[in-house]
Amino acid sequence: MRHLIGCCLILLLLGCNEKSEFNSNDISEIYIADFVSDAPEQCEPEDVDLSNNDVKRFFQLAREVEHKVLHDHYNYAPCAIEGTLKLQQQSCTWQVRAGATGNIKCGKQYRYFACDNCAELFSPVTDLQK
Repeated sequence: MRHLIGCCLILLLLGCNEKSEFNSNDISEIYIADFVSDAPEQCEPEDVDLSNNDVKRFFQLAREVEHKVLHDHYNYAPCAIEGTLKLQQQSCTWQVRAGATGNIKCGKQYRYFACDNCAELFSPVTDLQK
């Protein structure tokens, strides 16, 4: 009986640490706080010039991936915009990099994203498109 109770407690604790399924409709109150760059001469604000609506669109189009997938299969862009948002009413921070990758951090939990269909969000606007 003790073993059964112990196993149930372990399963309950493990279940509490699992991520809930990501739904971009649960995102609200997006705020862009800053532009950051590890290489300002190579990666400038124009390379990741997104609006609040564009940030939400990024997370709608992107797919959630493991950190290893980002590391192994996507180029690291040295600049990003970052800010805050609410995900399921929880205050979180986020970052979207110029290479169409990003993350959301809620508490100690990170979610990583890659967007293979976000070219229009990161394409520079020409004078003819304005």
